[in-house]
Amino acid sequence: MRITNSIILRGYNRDLNRLMTQITACERRITSTRKFSRASENPLSAAKALNVRRSMYNLEQYQENLKTANKFYTEAETSLLQVSDKMAMVGEELVAACNTTKDSQEYAIYGEHLETIARELVSIFNTDSAGRAIFGGESDSATPFTLLEDSTGHLATVCYHGVPVNAMDDYKSYPYSNPVTVDIGLGMSMDQKTQAVDSQSVLDISFNGAKITGCGAEKGTADIDLNSIKPDRKYCLDVYVGGYKKTIEFTGQKADDGYDPNVADGKMNAYQKNVKVINDVLKEAFKKEVAYDRIKQPMVDAQGVIYSEGSIVSAVNNEYHKTAEKLTVDNDSGYTDKFKLNFASLNPDTDYSIDVTRGNITKTIRFRTTAHQDDPSKEADENVKLVQEQLDTAFGKDENGNSLVAISTNPATKGCFSAEGVVVTVADTMKMTGSNVNTVKVESSHYDQIDLANLNAGNKYMVRIGNTDVTFEGGQTVAETLKNLKDASGRSDFCEPQGDKKSVGFPNAVPPVEITKVKNLSADVTAITPTKGATYTVDLNHMSEGKEYSLKVVYNNRVKVINFTGSADPDTCASNIQGALASAFGTEGVHNKISIDADGVVTTYDGNPIAVTSVEQGTDKDPALIERNKIYSNNYIQLTLDAARALREGDIEYANGCIDRIVEANEHLLVQIADLGSNEDFIDFNIEKLTTRDLNLSERQNDLEVTDAEKEITLWKTYKALYNACLQMSSSVIPNSIFNYMR
Repeated sequence: MRITNSIILRGYNRDLNRLMTQITACERRITSTRKFSRASENPLSAAKALNVRRSMYNLEQYQENLKTANKFYTEAETSLLQVSDKMAMVGEELVAACNTTKDSQEYAIYGEHLETIARELVSIFNTDSAGRAIFGGESDSATPFTLLEDSTGHLATVCYHGVPVNAMDDYKSYPYSNPVTVDIGLGMSMDQKTQAVDSQSVLDISFNGAKITGCGAEKGTADIDLNSIKPDRKYCLDVYVGGYKKTIEFTGQKADDGYDPNVADGKMNAYQKNVKVINDVLKEAFKKEVAYDRIKQPMVDAQGVIYSEGSIVSAVNNEYHKTAEKLTVDNDSGYTDKFKLNFASLNPDTDYSIDVTRGNITKTIRFRTTAHQDDPSKEADENVKLVQEQLDTAFGKDENGNSLVAISTNPATKGCFSAEGVVVTVADTMKMTGSNVNTVKVESSHYDQIDLANLNAGNKYMVRIGNTDVTFEGGQTVAETLKNLKDASGRSDFCEPQGDKKSVGFPNAVPPVEITKVKNLSADVTAITPTKGATYTVDLNHMSEGKEYSLKVVYNNRVKVINFTGSADPDTCASNIQGALASAFGTEGVHNKISIDADGVVTTYDGNPIAVTSVEQGTDKDPALIERNKIYSNNYIQLTLDAARALREGDIEYANGCIDRIVEANEHLLVQIADLGSNEDFIDFNIEKLTTRDLNLSERQNDLEVTDAEKEITLWKTYKALYNACLQMSSSVIPNSIFNYMR
């Protein structure tokens, strides 16, 4: 084959251009430090480099997420350490307040201190980071925790996202309680059915304030002020029952014209109509939950207490209803001023006495419990009715027929005393204690009496004296009747009628003689009811000179503890006791209502029943029946406010009960802080792990994409030398042209 000049020239130009291309490529790789600019230049390396780049991008996101999480956890731990210090201060304040005797002003100062600490705790829990509250759950609200005041202007209720912290005992039921999670490279996975992220494959960077501070209470009701409801005004409440929230709206009612409380069919007053309207809206609001047996039907009683059997109930004014009037709401799921009489602990056929104070009026209520023979379980209900009757007698009813002081019968607050819009306190007058009380010997002599008054002439009467049935006729003189009784019974120890009293009996008989009416009488015999009587004798002969003594005297539905100074002289003792009795019970004209004679026998001027007992030193004469309706919150900020209120009201027992709960809450808080520390260690570990992985990926990226400068420069010089050599050889390769020959 003949090689022509054109073939040689084409080969030369091709090699020269190839060398120039290689030189240019080397220069591009050297200046860009990249092995290739397009994937087509090296498809295999480009594919590998793309995977590396994707991994590095994800790694960068994981590192950023971890930095954000680390910031949240660090600030959360710092905040909770501050909270722990504040909780320790709460405990110290309570210990100092409860362990020494102080006056009401000092207790009020302690209460103010606790309120200040509660404000500081809320401020700490409202701390934000990057414009987002750390303890607000998934919400961006700057103030997840808020404080509500009561009618006195003191802080009373802690709310989390507008919901009272005592309203629900499940922290997941509060608003914005879903977790906020980030992917940190653990292999995030999702449930294909629920599309929920597996919590084990991500890191939670949200903190539920209701979970951290605690939520719920042992029990609870919501007490609204029915007297503050005005006609034709709109009211809107958020009501929480058993974890379910419903917004109810109602309009204040007017009284029907011509209302008569005695009309059974009839017309209701505004008070009763408001109760009915609220019950109607509650029934409609919670009908689904009641139908599915999730809760019992919430109701409002005549005292304005919203309750639901077995569920915690709370209520607040709806803050978004701009046109609604505000109602006074007291959520009794923490400290409450309600007093409770434990009817289940009352003994049957036993006398009890309690002091009930409504506002500034105090009444002593004395009652005797019943004994239900057929069904003992009904005794408590019967005793509630009995005490309610005594309360109505003592305090009366309003113009609408409502009891001014009522005992609650609903299951949530059964036995609690309340008065709409007025504070009620109850004290057990049987509790008599004191180190300066000395025992007085008091003997009582009980006997049965036959009342001879109002006996009809011509009627026959029959009683059983001891074991003997005695029949006698009415219409005779007392002396004649007494003679007939002595003859018929064969007993001569009947006592003579005293003064204007027409009753006889056996006060000094040994053994005592019981008188009862006879059952199953014949048609011509009319039964009479024997009356019970008693005398009380104070031992005046064994008292120490100058010592203080006390007696408890029950008279005319009033219980008084009288104090007097003892003396070795019985007459002086009697005089001292008479002075104490006169001061306590007063006189009737020139006569003392209660008198004591030289023998120590205590009698009454008007014949009303009387009971006298000694006060034993340092002991309770009868079991404590009255207690404040104690409820303790599970939220330690709310518990702090409750303790502050208890101190202001002098309820040291309740405040003392808060101490152990505060200590327990602080211990739980320290565990939460330790958990945060463990999570921070986990975050640090992952940051270090991702940093190492980042270095490995960077090295891998360099291997795949970054130019080896030394190798490329050497290659560039080689191509450059070859290119120059080609140019030098061109004279021998390219033939001379005709112009060269002509020259």
